[in-house]
Amino acid sequence: MLRGLVYRLLFGGAAMTHLSPDFVRNRLLSSIDSLLDLRSEFLVNPETDFTRTKKISFEQAMLFPMVAGADNLDTELIGFFNEDMIPSASSMIQRRSQIKSAAFKHLFFTFTSLSPVRRTFQGYRLIACDGSRLNLPYNPSDPDTFIQCISSRRGINQIHLNSLYDILNDLFLDVELQPVKQMDEKNAFCRFLQKQLSPQLSIFIADRGYAAYNVFGHGIHNAQLFLIRVPEAFAKGICTGKDHWLEGDAADIEVTVTVGRSRAKKNRQLENYHCIDSKGHYDFIEPGSTDVDVLKLRVLKFPVGENNYEYIVTNIPQYRLSRKEIKEIYRLRWGIETAFRHLKYAGNMVHLHSVKREFLLQEIYAKLTMYNFSAFLAKCADKPEKRSSCKYSYEISHTRLQKISNRFLTGKIKDVLALLVKALVPVCVVRRRADTDAFASGHSAATTDSTLISHFAFNHNDVMFRHSLE
Repeated sequence: MLRGLVYRLLFGGAAMTHLSPDFVRNRLLSSIDSLLDLRSEFLVNPETDFTRTKKISFEQAMLFPMVAGADNLDTELIGFFNEDMIPSASSMIQRRSQIKSAAFKHLFFTFTSLSPVRRTFQGYRLIACDGSRLNLPYNPSDPDTFIQCISSRRGINQIHLNSLYDILNDLFLDVELQPVKQMDEKNAFCRFLQKQLSPQLSIFIADRGYAAYNVFGHGIHNAQLFLIRVPEAFAKGICTGKDHWLEGDAADIEVTVTVGRSRAKKNRQLENYHCIDSKGHYDFIEPGSTDVDVLKLRVLKFPVGENNYEYIVTNIPQYRLSRKEIKEIYRLRWGIETAFRHLKYAGNMVHLHSVKREFLLQEIYAKLTMYNFSAFLAKCADKPEKRSSCKYSYEISHTRLQKISNRFLTGKIKDVLALLVKALVPVCVVRRRADTDAFASGHSAATTDSTLISHFAFNHNDVMFRHSLE
């Protein structure tokens, strides 16, 4: 009864007793059809575009970038259309040029918003923030994305993908694209924190590249919970004058930090005062102002090896989550790293075909939508029960999942559940758990046995973040 109520609230349809692949597919297709209700927003010429029946329909023009693989455009069209209906590559380009990239962006957010929050960590939705660079087709005429690292070699074009990722539900929730020369991960994270993604209590998790008082301020002022790994010097800087708090092998302390822009005497006399100069970012105090902002933070220290420690800053009170739970939450952050790998390689994000910026944006948002669609289908597969005496658990292969999802979405597969079950592969729990502590610390592969890492580096935590809570 409760599950049926959740589906009615989230999807607005009849109650369902279980997640159906056909239901997921129909929801995506109906979301595409609904875009034509807003023709002026999503079509270049709303009065004439897609008003007559042609070989390539609006739905097909939207679906093609989602399922296109690594081959050239002509080859991909052969696999997408029926034998007697294959259009030319120029026809597809003309049809796609009639659609604004905003249509693909809107579809990504609309379809993603339909996904229910099925798994949480003690009631909290775990959302990881991180970025990854995408290689674009060679285009030296684009100054924003073109970089030449070595003068004697040909340069490359790149764009930075800032992402919010639901770790436990395997979904990309939000993205922000930045040309590589304008990359600013911290400001992108601040803009993410300003958004209210869902009424569900959430914890935003980030690595130490996001450690900044401006980020902390945005989290606190927007009433968002965050958990960010910081460098040792940053952690000790927060506890200025009380360094002895962090002298032991482990620590869990609550600190009040006063942030300001002025070096006036009255400010410097405040408790644990940190002055941010005019070149630094702090969006809540104007440069030159004598105003101050008070941040209540929690600093944790964890041993991760002999004379090796990691530090985390959060605004989650001690009475809500223990130090052990905070460490477990940060360990789960690795899921976004494996999600990027699956998105790029299994999801074909490394095989972008377009040079024009509008077409590139179409493909990127289309691949993100396809990733979420396949993740939604994966939840339909019933996993075999793992016996306590068995050293294997079962997880779905993302490479097979993407291929199955592409064919199911285009109507080439009917019984998708049977194929999803066949895509389940055994994962050795015993060997995988041997690397848990190394991955939990966020270190590179060089800190642990290279043979084990080469085998498990990309499938360790994407399995463990599900397995650890079962």
